[in-house]
Amino acid sequence: MSTIKPNFNPNNVNSEPLITEARAPKQGEIWLFIDSQTFGGIETHVLELAQGLISESNQYSGSVRVVLLTKFVPEAIIVEKLNTLNILFSYLSDLASCSADSSRNSATQLKRAVQHYQPKLIHAHGYKASLVSKLIKLPPRLNNTKQITTYHAGETPTGKVWLYDWLDRYSSFLSDQSLVVSEKIKTKVPSKTHQLNNFVKVPTRLSNSPPSSPSHVGFVGRLSHEKAPDRFIALAKQFPEVQFELFGDGPEMEALVKAQPDNVTFHGHQTNMDDVWSQIDLLIIPSRFEGLPMAALEAMIRGIPVLATSVGNLPQLIEHQVNGFLAHTEAELEQFLSLWMSLTSEQRDSFKSNAIETVKNQYSPQAVVPKLLEIYQLDR
Repeated sequence: MSTIKPNFNPNNVNSEPLITEARAPKQGEIWLFIDSQTFGGIETHVLELAQGLISESNQYSGSVRVVLLTKFVPEAIIVEKLNTLNILFSYLSDLASCSADSSRNSATQLKRAVQHYQPKLIHAHGYKASLVSKLIKLPPRLNNTKQITTYHAGETPTGKVWLYDWLDRYSSFLSDQSLVVSEKIKTKVPSKTHQLNNFVKVPTRLSNSPPSSPSHVGFVGRLSHEKAPDRFIALAKQFPEVQFELFGDGPEMEALVKAQPDNVTFHGHQTNMDDVWSQIDLLIIPSRFEGLPMAALEAMIRGIPVLATSVGNLPQLIEHQVNGFLAHTEAELEQFLSLWMSLTSEQRDSFKSNAIETVKNQYSPQAVVPKLLEIYQLDR
């Protein structure tokens, strides 16, 4: 629905595309650039950012476009969500008038697209999109398009991804601005950075938060070492009367299933988070390493308190025993889950109200997007 089909000769850089689609790109847009095959925290952030830019600044209505680096088969999950939310998007190969299997590399495609459409700014998310987009800053410069990267990953990757992550961070000097979502990530980027909170939109009907019951606790995220789903399973063994709902997939799935007690249900990877939140009364984030997980914000804005390890920027989000709980050890995770279970209905409702107010006041588009627009510094 939102992609374009330009009709011009790709071998002639001076030929003009004959674009007739109403949602086709125009000059001077903001491009949110991402390489997305699965759906996780970065994809959620990009969707929230697109909606926030459009809703919080009328001057950018119709000028914000998500640009997808790769055209996957089957189609990436984010495409359906972009269509549902009516967010403009295009594939890079379409913007460059290249077929998806073209021999033109991504950097060449982006330079071609930038040369023709002259976006005001490219805001990249994820190391692939970041590395490709920073190449437009190298000579010869085609125009004055700004390039910004947001660094999301707090953990240190392994294997080939480690090299790409290293290259991305140590090429940060090429960007006009570098943004980070946590203090830990800030220390890993050698160039000057701006720290901005992740944010989520406020649901129109907050009254749909879960009933005041402590009996269902949840884990939402990748089943990997840094997210510590093994700690979630260990907690389940200590609380057989509580239902533990685990949403996600990842490399530790097989080992976790083998250790699974009867009160743990594996739900696998999720594409509709609204269905997830309706099944959770308390979110547990037992991570060993973390930035500021979108799952925490999404839960809290719906009135679901968070019990988390004190890592990354979670201590800035969670006020202990006011809107959630912060644990420094696995023993404290157990201690504070027990405390949550012992609270009265009125006490739990207080936690839920405080969680909602925290996100509304500090982690909503209304709180964060104006600061981001100052960083963009786009003259219109």
